[in-house]
Amino acid sequence: MHASELQDTASLSRFSGDFALKAGPFGLTAHPAFYFNSRSLSEALRSLRSFLYRRDGFALVYGDAGTGKTLLCKRFLEGLDRKAFNVGLMLNPTMNVDEFLMEMLRVFDMTLPCPPTKGTIFETLRSLVEREGTRGRQSVLAIDGAQRLSDEVLDLLPKQADAKSKGGSPLRVVLFAREELVTRLVDPGMRHLRRRITMTHCLQPLSSDEIGPYLVHRVAAAGSPGLISFSRGALERIYRASGGRARIVNVVSDRCLLMLRQPPRTTVTRRIVDQVLRDVGIHTVPKGKGSAKGRLTIVRLALASAVLALILCGSLIVLWPALGF
Repeated sequence: MHASELQDTASLSRFSGDFALKAGPFGLTAHPAFYFNSRSLSEALRSLRSFLYRRDGFALVYGDAGTGKTLLCKRFLEGLDRKAFNVGLMLNPTMNVDEFLMEMLRVFDMTLPCPPTKGTIFETLRSLVEREGTRGRQSVLAIDGAQRLSDEVLDLLPKQADAKSKGGSPLRVVLFAREELVTRLVDPGMRHLRRRITMTHCLQPLSSDEIGPYLVHRVAAAGSPGLISFSRGALERIYRASGGRARIVNVVSDRCLLMLRQPPRTTVTRRIVDQVLRDVGIHTVPKGKGSAKGRLTIVRLALASAVLALILCGSLIVLWPALGF
C-alpha cells in the first residue's frame, strides 16, 4: 500500500464515526470519484478529446505539483470508449530504455517477445498498433509523471510513435508532467519530440470562487449527508494559504476536520483554519498579494513559453494555447 493510500485510510478511520463518512474526503490518493471539474481541468479534457479525434502527434498536459494531473489523467482515460480506443497507462516512469519498452508491453497486456531485444519489442509494439487499427481501435499511451522520463526515453518516444496501423493511424501519446518537462523541451536535443507535440495545456490552480464548491464536492463524494460546512472566512484563509493548489487545500482541510472533533462541531471557521496553518507551518499570503503572485507566475510561464515558441516556429509547429503561444 502506498503512503498516500495509508494516509487516506487513516483519514477515514478518524472521521467516519463523527461525520458518517464512507471515505476520507481529503486524502491524497487520486481517486476518480473525487474528481472536481474545475475550469482548467474542464478545458484540458476538451482539448485532449479534440486531440484524439482531430490531431496527430503528442499531447502534453503540465502543471505544478498538486494541480490535479493524475486525477485528470484517470478521468480522461475512463471517459474513452474501449471499443474505439486501446489504452495503456504508465505511472511514474523512472526507468531506462529497455525497462520502458517492456513496461509499454505490460500496460498494453502484450507478451514479452523471445528474445526480448529492443528490435523484437519494437516490432511487437508495431504489430499491436497495426492489429488494433484493423479492428478500428486507436492505440493511446498515457504517461503520468512524464517529467521523470530520461532523455534517452524521451528521444525514443517519437520513433516508437511512428508505428502506424494499415489505416495510417499512429500510436497516440499523452504526457502528464510537471513544469520542468517544458523547460527540458527547450534543449536542442529534444527537437524531435518538440516537433511532435501538437496540443498542450497548462493546468491552473483552483480559483478563489472554486474553493467552496471544491470542498463541498469532496465532502459529498466521501458520503457526508451535509454535516460539514466551511465558513466564508475559512474559505478565504484556505485559498490564501494554498494558492488554489488542491493538494495543499486537502492537507489543510483534513486537519481542520480533525479539529472539529473536540469539542464536537460541524463548521470549519476561520479560527480553526488559522490554528491549523500555525500547526503545519503554512503562512497565508497577505490580502491583495496573492493576485500579484499569480501574475508573476503567469509572466514566468509566458516568458518560458515565448522562448519555446521561437524555437518551434522554426519548425512550423504550433502548440496551442495553454503555454501562451
